[in-house]
Amino acid sequence: MADKNQIFSKPLPEILDDIQLAAADARQAAEEARSAGKKAAEEVMKRLRKVFMKMAKDITEALDEPKP
Repeated sequence: MADKNQIFSKPLPEILDDIQLAAADARQAAEEARSAGKKAAEEVMKRLRKVFMKMAKDITEALDEPKP
């Protein structure tokens, strides 16, 4: 059985160290993904704000135009 899976040949403290390293890597990846998502959301909000400001300006100008 030990030949089929090398995990059986490792001592338990070494296995636990591997698990801790993998967990730390997963936490780091999750933090990076969260940060990237936050930055992307901020960029989308900037673009939406720009579009809405343009729409508000266009509406205001249209309302200020004299009626024939």
